[in-house]
Amino acid sequence: MAARTPLSTAAAPRETAYDLIAAWALRAPRRQLAVWAIGGAVDAGALAVVVPGLWLLGMPFLSMAAIGAWGLAARRLRDLDAAPLPSPRRSRALRIAKTAAVVLGTASGVAAFFGLMWLVFGTRWGPSGG
Repeated sequence: MAARTPLSTAAAPRETAYDLIAAWALRAPRRQLAVWAIGGAVDAGALAVVVPGLWLLGMPFLSMAAIGAWGLAARRLRDLDAAPLPSPRRSRALRIAKTAAVVLGTASGVAAFFGLMWLVFGTRWGPSGG
């Protein structure tokens, strides 16, 4: 009988950041998700308009908006799937909205990280070029 190595043991599934955010978004009240979606988008847009050179600092707000939009779409899709005659067109649109929210939220989260690094370290690759 072969000895078990740490790699051969079945590891318990770990929760990722996406799992934690999704669990929160599915538990949050719809009103809070709507505030996150609208407020985050408005804050990011306002920051880009008021201080165009620091638009990268609005990325956390855009991530917040994506979380709110994903949560609203996921809830509506769950309600739609539970309906006796779900609309395939609406279901497809909600799935596309969820996917777009994940892509936008992830991209803006990565951009927010690099924006923070730009602020902390002041590198030449920042939005103002140095």
